[in-house]
Amino acid sequence: MDCLLDAFGPVPQEGSSRAEIMSSAIRWTAGKIGEPGVGDAFAGVFSDGVSDPELREILSSRLQDPYRLALQDALGDPEHRVLFFIDVVVGTLLHRMGMTGEPMVDDDVDALVEMVLPFFH
Repeated sequence: MDCLLDAFGPVPQEGSSRAEIMSSAIRWTAGKIGEPGVGDAFAGVFSDGVSDPELREILSSRLQDPYRLALQDALGDPEHRVLFFIDVVVGTLLHRMGMTGEPMVDDDVDALVEMVLPFFH
């Protein structure tokens, strides 16, 4: 878990509009999950959390919450909308890694951005 926290680091806040912030967050997340070993480690810890409530609490409080809070602050959206955004984006990226063994290619990240942005306008 500590290695994952180090690998992800603080969330960058790039852009002045909601669309720029969301696009930047998606592209940053895709880049991090695509780094060698990071997506594998994240998927492993994530799947272990399914049956481990203590690990889920750690994942929620130490990994997800800092990004959730930063996005809530930057976007002014309520917690449930930001959590949905995180679920959709991270879930999609991890699914792709699990199904192909490869990170999502740039064209597909672009498509993900285009699909998600209208929900947050």
